[in-house]
Amino acid sequence: METNSLIIADSSALVSLGIKSDRNHAAAVKLVQEIAADNRVVVIPCEIFAETVNILGKKFGHAQAIKAVEILLEGGVFAIEDTTDADRREALVWYGSMAESVSYTDCIVMVVATASKTKEIFGFDDAFGKNGYVLPQAKQAA
Repeated sequence: METNSLIIADSSALVSLGIKSDRNHAAAVKLVQEIAADNRVVVIPCEIFAETVNILGKKFGHAQAIKAVEILLEGGVFAIEDTTDADRREALVWYGSMAESVSYTDCIVMVVATASKTKEIFGFDDAFGKNGYVLPQAKQAA
């Protein structure tokens, strides 16, 4: 499978990465290690960054959320990027056509992935697989 250098992050994986008791924690850690070894970048759309901070803050308090996010940002693998008005409008179109279980931020992730010409999403929501997206694949050594 050919891969783009960019991977788009969803809060489902970012929260899993930060919570050791999460059922997807080990998988998230392994994926980040592989991504880092391949010198790839995980783009976090700004809406996903905000959602992740809020989820972690509600579950563990503001201080722990800040600590987790600072560790995430210091690793050099992740980059927060703004979305455009066009991205947000397109995500609303997608949102209107999706099952009720799919969130607006899931649609943002898929729209940003499509705009970035990648099918790889660092996220564990079922909506991604059902819409043709995959977890990151390690690049094969040449």
